[in-house]
Amino acid sequence: MRRSFPASLFHPGFRFAGLLLLACTTSPAHAQLFTQYFPSNLPGYAPDLSSSVVQRELLQTRHPGVMVGDFNVLPFLSQSTGYTTNLLGRPHSGSAQIITSSGVRANSLWRRNALGFSANVANTVAPELMATNTTTWSASGGGSLSLGNDSLALGYSHSRRYLGATDLGNFGISYPVPYDTNDIRLNYQHNFGRFSITPSVVYDRFDFGQSSAGPVRNFNSLSHQLESVLLTTRLEISRGNGVISILRASAAQFAPNAGGTIDDYADGAGFLGLDIGADSVIQYRALVGAETRQFTRISSGGLTTPTAELDVIWTPTRIDTVTVTGRRGIFDPSSPFARNQIVSDLRLQLDHEFRPYLFLRGYAEGALTDSQSLQAATPRLRQTQFRFGLTGTWTVNRYLTAVLSYTHNSSYTKGAVPQVFDPLYGLTSRSTFTTNTVSLALSLAL
Repeated sequence: MRRSFPASLFHPGFRFAGLLLLACTTSPAHAQLFTQYFPSNLPGYAPDLSSSVVQRELLQTRHPGVMVGDFNVLPFLSQSTGYTTNLLGRPHSGSAQIITSSGVRANSLWRRNALGFSANVANTVAPELMATNTTTWSASGGGSLSLGNDSLALGYSHSRRYLGATDLGNFGISYPVPYDTNDIRLNYQHNFGRFSITPSVVYDRFDFGQSSAGPVRNFNSLSHQLESVLLTTRLEISRGNGVISILRASAAQFAPNAGGTIDDYADGAGFLGLDIGADSVIQYRALVGAETRQFTRISSGGLTTPTAELDVIWTPTRIDTVTVTGRRGIFDPSSPFARNQIVSDLRLQLDHEFRPYLFLRGYAEGALTDSQSLQAATPRLRQTQFRFGLTGTWTVNRYLTAVLSYTHNSSYTKGAVPQVFDPLYGLTSRSTFTTNTVSLALSLAL
């Protein structure tokens, strides 16, 4: 039951639609350092998700897919219905939400080399607040080529997403704002016995539109491209356990901003850590390091900050899993506003097999973003969010999965709103909101 931590890419490569639904309702605020913000449902990149008792059972009972030549094809369809009390981060913005999604994954079953593709689309309708309706999609493809003991991997991803008012660090957002992402990456892993070295090059592009309703705001100034080079090393100290290092250098160029500044920057980071995955009872990964960012087109002091990540999985029994994750750093570009945001996040998650094929997941999470303004006259922005939730997952059979979930989010922001008089805080720039969401989702593997 070994858990692997590949030096790849964005969201975990879910092999069954129930896993996708479960992740959507309980995902943490920011991606991990190792994942590098790219869809990992490509061959050679998908992590082992079997450590959690919920994920292990879902993988064991998943639909086997359909064979088309040498490819395994798995289409899925899901329908979710629920109610969210706060969609816009302000009073009287609750609505029911109906989410319909579908997708397909195809992976080769070749012995050495691999090729894969995935695509999905999701349509969200809020009958009582139609201006918040969104349609998101993504498509990604890639493969890996075995070169003796070495490997070469290439991947591309495109997606349409939206900035949300209640997401951590999205200052000034009311109605959803669309943005498109494109990601291309190439890496080569060379092995020297127990030691491996993996150089990578990455190109990301983000293109932003404007809000669809309310006070229409154009967020084109957030559009930018980002080029990164990474060097990852791993030394196997025993079977399944290793010492990891990551060096990364990035450069970002922003779209011209009429009447404003162009916040281009250069960024450097280094991390050193342990990946201990051989023990079936407790597994952990710890990374520590630092990141520095300097703005190249404006007279700003930039910022330098310690960076750390901790992931611990404890499986005291076959039916229980305790997961602790924590991280601190600049997680650009997981948030489009993360030019200079320092994000801290701590999450505790409990998984329990209540009955055969019926699983419970509870979690609590605290997150903080602290953004020093690039302009002297603009106040510092700070936002704190506390979240907790409970999810029940029922694997009816290998074709059908049902997920019932509840989530709560309380948010406090200082510096992003005009000054108001508060009985507790006096004259202050602060705002708060609370949102609760209940949903029922059914997923069908076709």
